[in-house]
Amino acid sequence: MRRLFSVFSLTVLVICFLGAVDIFAATAADENPVADVVIGSSGISLVPKVNYHRLVLTVSTPGGAVIGKTFETGSSPYFGLADLNGISQLDGSYTYELQAIPFPRKMDRREFERSGGLIPAKKSMIQTGAFLIQGGSIVTPGPGEDISRTQDVLHYDDVIITGSLCVGFDCADGESFGFDTIILKEHNLRIYFNDTSYTASYPTNNWRITINDSTNGGASYFSVDDVDDGTSIFKIEAGAPSNSLYVEDYGRVGLGTSTPVVELHIKDSDTPTLRLEQDSSGGWTAQTWDVAGNESNFFVRDATNGSKLPFRIQPSTPSSTLCLKSDGYVGIGTWSPSATLEVETTGTASKILVDRTDGATTRIASTDSYAYIGTETNHPVRIIANNGWKMQINADGTLDMLDGGGYDGTWNPASSKELKENIRNLTVKEAMDAFEHFNPVKFNYKKNKEQERVGFIAEEVPELVALKGRKNLGTVDILAVLTKVVKEQQKTISQLKKEIAELKKK
Repeated sequence: MRRLFSVFSLTVLVICFLGAVDIFAATAADENPVADVVIGSSGISLVPKVNYHRLVLTVSTPGGAVIGKTFETGSSPYFGLADLNGISQLDGSYTYELQAIPFPRKMDRREFERSGGLIPAKKSMIQTGAFLIQGGSIVTPGPGEDISRTQDVLHYDDVIITGSLCVGFDCADGESFGFDTIILKEHNLRIYFNDTSYTASYPTNNWRITINDSTNGGASYFSVDDVDDGTSIFKIEAGAPSNSLYVEDYGRVGLGTSTPVVELHIKDSDTPTLRLEQDSSGGWTAQTWDVAGNESNFFVRDATNGSKLPFRIQPSTPSSTLCLKSDGYVGIGTWSPSATLEVETTGTASKILVDRTDGATTRIASTDSYAYIGTETNHPVRIIANNGWKMQINADGTLDMLDGGGYDGTWNPASSKELKENIRNLTVKEAMDAFEHFNPVKFNYKKNKEQERVGFIAEEVPELVALKGRKNLGTVDILAVLTKVVKEQQKTISQLKKEIAELKKK
């Protein structure tokens, strides 16, 4: 790589000697495309040079803090020492980015997506720079220095140098090169690439490699600039940590590490973060998201709206805690959900809690022996139909039912002939035998000691009406027995009445 860079640099310098390009006399694009910067000891005034919807100024401090200010059309953009209130370390080099947001055009996100992204967005303009604070005051840059030169030297043949090469006004006789093949040495270091292609079908864009600002108090950096567009596309600030950007031979990229394990590896000592920032230059509402992680959680942060954390994952979360499948099914605890939402556990109950912190808490759960649905708080459970509740199980265990909007206590168990088989008549003997064994009692439920009830004990009712497990009673079963008994008694009463009437006639 060092040899390749040496050959590359030497080629550029040879072109310089041949007179094809004078890198010091090249005309640069406007270094301040957005606004002229007027630096005073206590602040920086920005004099806009373009028509804009708003100006967004972002300043990075020596301590790593970032300060942002927004200026609407018609305001007087200014950044002063007062804006650094709360910054403990004032002295040092500051960098800034000034972005001109154009007047937005009205766009609808759904219309944009339907169009396949063909609605053009206006391009914002960006200007960068730096300033220095010393002794609590902003250092005012000194005047630029003209470059004097003697007559150019032209070579009309290849130039081969069998030693090292030093270029610049500060190169000295007996220069020490060490292992360096080429040294550029002076106070304004630039390499300018001027493409002189004149045919329309050929690329003609001009580029520059810039080393440091040329003004007092400016920034120290290495940058690759698009001269024709007036933009700095790639920039490295002096003092950046080792391995700030590392491209491994497998194509993996490391940020903060020289041993990236995956395609993009970000390493930091405290909460490595990826920021996704949409500004308003394209006509959309500005919005910023952060994706980050640390020893407490992996999270997505809504930096625009109070830094809320709408999505969080704690370390050691089990595999398949949340799975979204291509068929639209969602699995919680399973990678193979068989329904729109499936919650799966082993060795413990599967629960879904719907919790309103100032209201009811609803639970749906499956255990090793039964399933249940209801409330964990002192609230009733309602069953709805046609967007209205029809049945309510109250916290005291009572049941309310609605009919046409009012309470009527009606319970309508399924009884269609289509649902039944082995249908046969209940005999009088069966009904009378069961009736003889009914033992009505008075009681109260343990959870409702104040309410006395009358009824039967499930464990004591005759086998004919007993339900499996003998913990519950079927009211319709008992009603059927009573109906058969009453009908038989009514038949007997009618017969007796007839006999009495005949005796009276005699």
